[in-house]
Amino acid sequence: MFRSGGAREILLSRPFTQGVPETRTFPLPLWERLERQVLKEAGTQALLHGDPQGAEPLRKAIADYVNLERGARATADRVLVLTSSQQAMTLCANMLLDPGDRIFIEDPVYYGARRAFDAAGLECVPVRVDRHGIVVEQIMESPRKAKAVSLTPSHQFPTGAELALDRRLALIEWAARYQAWIIEDDYDSEFHYAGKPTACVQGLDRHDRTIYIGTFTKSLFPSLRIGYVVLPPQLVKPMTVARTLLDGHTATIAQLTLARFMEGGHFGAHVRAMRGVYAERLEVLTGLVNEHLSPFVESHVPIGGLQMPCVLTCDLSERAAIDAARRVGIDLLGLSALHAAGSGKAGFLMGFAAYTPAEIEVAVKKLASALQSVALQKRR
Repeated sequence: MFRSGGAREILLSRPFTQGVPETRTFPLPLWERLERQVLKEAGTQALLHGDPQGAEPLRKAIADYVNLERGARATADRVLVLTSSQQAMTLCANMLLDPGDRIFIEDPVYYGARRAFDAAGLECVPVRVDRHGIVVEQIMESPRKAKAVSLTPSHQFPTGAELALDRRLALIEWAARYQAWIIEDDYDSEFHYAGKPTACVQGLDRHDRTIYIGTFTKSLFPSLRIGYVVLPPQLVKPMTVARTLLDGHTATIAQLTLARFMEGGHFGAHVRAMRGVYAERLEVLTGLVNEHLSPFVESHVPIGGLQMPCVLTCDLSERAAIDAARRVGIDLLGLSALHAAGSGKAGFLMGFAAYTPAEIEVAVKKLASALQSVALQKRR
């Protein structure tokens, strides 16, 4: 667990840190007002231990939201409130599988998921991702079956691919046939910029073999530390008991404030506003990358999410590009390490959500200058 390096946490956001939302425009006065209402009505009761499954008002608000917006089949009694999607994956890895069990994972894959599964002693079996998501034929044809599959179907990390409907249905039938689990991480599904998003796998699964994971870290702000899972009925009690061994419960005041934020329609309004902001920033980033970085990379414009993958097309190594960026105050996440055995194309992710168009322009020009400098040194 220690050797894995843990999950990468961003302490200081700077262009182009991936996965970070815009927080400078968050409606803090509104949040403070709702928090004062909670404290006034709950009093010192809000200072005591909370329900390990989560505050009932928040569980109901979450269920209503995912049913309406993601086509889920959720009820308050099936929601478990946690501190993060990372905690959810750790729980799934340790509760649903035993050390040595096989789990299919996307290739490339979100690093936090792989590390959670590795730490639990699972055998991770990479499955290729194409423009329609994970290639389910590799799962169906695998000579050795696995007990679970981990997916980011709404917006695959890091490619941005959306899992096709026929593949979702095939995975649901596979899980039912082999009594396997589908771990669905819907980490930034709120931010979809092209067309209508497909219903989540959990909402399509009539066999109750899907664990749906969501988080408010991407849609609101990272320090909130609230995530959740929508569980099959038979898993609610054991997963709730298991989380008491980790941290007891999620902070009550934050839960009740978030519940009011959602009940009052403020969460939906905030997401809609930020969806427009992020779509504009993605368009700006795409144009600037094509204008200033085309000698070095090819951009793969995503249909959603908070970051854009770029594949290196020059003779610079991924490491050299990332180091050059860091020297001028720019943070990039390399793509090759997200593939099994680092076998993927060299490139990097560029987060855009947390940065204004002006900040994006300055940073892209800085990055272009840094890459040009390294390229010139290499040719000498």
